[in-house]
Amino acid sequence: MKVIKFVAFLFYRYYSTGGTRRIPYFSTLCALAMMLYIHLFQILILINRVDDIIPGGGNETRPVKYLKMGLFFIPIFLLLANVIRKKELEQMSYDKVVVRKGYLSLVGYLILSFAVLILLILYKKGKL
Repeated sequence: MKVIKFVAFLFYRYYSTGGTRRIPYFSTLCALAMMLYIHLFQILILINRVDDIIPGGGNETRPVKYLKMGLFFIPIFLLLANVIRKKELEQMSYDKVVVRKGYLSLVGYLILSFAVLILLILYKKGKL
């Protein structure tokens, strides 16, 4: 839990500047939920259960697919909102060196996660 809260702090700090400075908490929760879903998709691809678990048929319109994916996304988002509180993120502080190493590690981790996801997709489609 300590690592997840540190990653949440990194995202919150990042989203507190620029165009998302008005909604850093929401952006943080979305980023964490997306990271969890990337790992869920990796596991589902490995066990060949993506079509059984992920909502969305081939005959549905785009708005219906978006609605289903939004409903699929909500449980993890709400769980994260209950575990990671905005006030807690605002009170956290770390040494600059730790934050810098954390940012570098997070970027590397995200790149690696996307690479693994892409490789798994290509492998399951027989193109690798």
